[in-house]
Amino acid sequence: MHNVNVKQNSGASNGGTIFSDTASHSGNWFRIEALSAATFTTLTGNVTGIASNTLPAGSSLYGSFTVVELAGGAVVAYNN
Repeated sequence: MHNVNVKQNSGASNGGTIFSDTASHSGNWFRIEALSAATFTTLTGNVTGIASNTLPAGSSLYGSFTVVELAGGAVVAYNN
C-alpha cells in the first residue's frame, strides 16, 4: 500500500492509495483506477457485479466504494 499525491485539477485533490496486495482495505473512495489488469475478490460500493471480472489497465470505475480487496493486479483508490 502506497499513498499517492495527485494534482488538484485531476478531480482527486484528496489523494489516494495504491493497492497491489490481496488484503482487504476499508476507506471512502470515489474512483478506482487499474494500474495493471485488476481482478477483485471484493469491491463494496454502489457498483455491483465487478467481483471476479477483470478491470483492464488504465480503466476506472466511478462511484462510492468502501472496501477493496484484490485477487490480482494493482489499483489506485482515490479518496473522497
